[in-house]
Amino acid sequence: MSVKKKNLDAHLAEIFKQFIAIKDDDFKRSQEVFKSVFEEVKLKMGEKCNYFYKYSSQVLYAGSVYDGIKVSRLDEFDMDIVIRLPINYDNGENGIIIENDQPGFLKMKIINAFDNLDKQPEWEKCHKVTREWRDSDKYFLQNKFRQWMHGIVQKALNEMDGKVVVNGVTYLLKYKESGPAYTLNIRNDKGDKEFNLDVDLVPVIRFMLPRWPEGYKSIAGSQTKEWLVVPKPNKGLRDETLKNRCWRLSFQDYEKELMKGCQQLKTTIRLVKKLRDALEMKAIASYYIKTLFLWKIEKTDKKFWQNKISFMFRTMVEELRDAIKQKNIPYFWHEDNNLIEGLKPTLQKVYVDKLNDVLNSIEANDVDKVVAALLTVTELTEFKKSEFYQKIAAAAAAKDVRDGASSVSGVTNKLVVVKARL
Repeated sequence: MSVKKKNLDAHLAEIFKQFIAIKDDDFKRSQEVFKSVFEEVKLKMGEKCNYFYKYSSQVLYAGSVYDGIKVSRLDEFDMDIVIRLPINYDNGENGIIIENDQPGFLKMKIINAFDNLDKQPEWEKCHKVTREWRDSDKYFLQNKFRQWMHGIVQKALNEMDGKVVVNGVTYLLKYKESGPAYTLNIRNDKGDKEFNLDVDLVPVIRFMLPRWPEGYKSIAGSQTKEWLVVPKPNKGLRDETLKNRCWRLSFQDYEKELMKGCQQLKTTIRLVKKLRDALEMKAIASYYIKTLFLWKIEKTDKKFWQNKISFMFRTMVEELRDAIKQKNIPYFWHEDNNLIEGLKPTLQKVYVDKLNDVLNSIEANDVDKVVAALLTVTELTEFKKSEFYQKIAAAAAAKDVRDGASSVSGVTNKLVVVKARL
């Protein structure tokens, strides 16, 4: 069977099934274990801090797991813990003054609202922790807010002796700092099946409409009413004072709403992320890829996402190639923020060349090369042992035999005709 007659859609579907889709059992187990473990941790955190006990209102999935676009394994995810502030959220000195900084980030200034907390009955018992959250100019500091959360988790785990028992299984807990995030590692002590999960625990502040950050895109007709402010710094800033004052914006509920009803989107975005991983394009974060898809959603209608997966994959790989070539992926909510502005020119060229190779292979319908680009060496070996691949190989071999026999027969017939004429 000729390579050019292979079906790219069938191969992409099989790769998705074997190497991208999270197995239902793994997904269920990860969620069940985390929920059970974190309920114990959260309970202990409430015992260690009265403020956390009173004002930790909700725990939300975030990132790729929340969007349903996680690739391969559910071995890590983000959890947002909504922390309520005991003040008015309105604009002004008696509430929260929001100041725009670089696109994607803002500063919060809390003046009278926090100043007056020490006059309330619950100051000593509960609200006193807020005293450390501001600087001398009354700016709410994201690093202090994170450190407060980190301290509570660490105290809770210490008292739990770093372990918790769920359904007779002992899980070991470790808490570590990784950049601006603090990660809770959960693994089983013993068991017939290994379990290892990293969860980034992030305390967030939730704002509700009608408050909306000035200069940011709004979605007409949206049913979503809330947006988040996340204590993650702007890595592009060198000034530590300014960096600590800047909080990242998150519109994840709006983004999820935008992706709803786009039939092939989630499969396509996971294929593109898998390609990114296999090609070792580490400077391209998952959110950058998601952003390209958000822009595509805005420029198309729902019917666009009903196309064949091979067409969608090619289209979005081309979008990624063009964006890297132009060194520009505008932040969906504020175009002045170029997400890949800091991409090194050397990496830019390498990435463009790699994606060009993939696009050329798709154009030539060289399915084997496309498959090789999507998989690691180990995965490719495993793929070639699969029933799917073996069936195609057997069918191709049988066709080659038939074509060979037909060719020999044709030559023989021609010789007979020639001899007869002689």
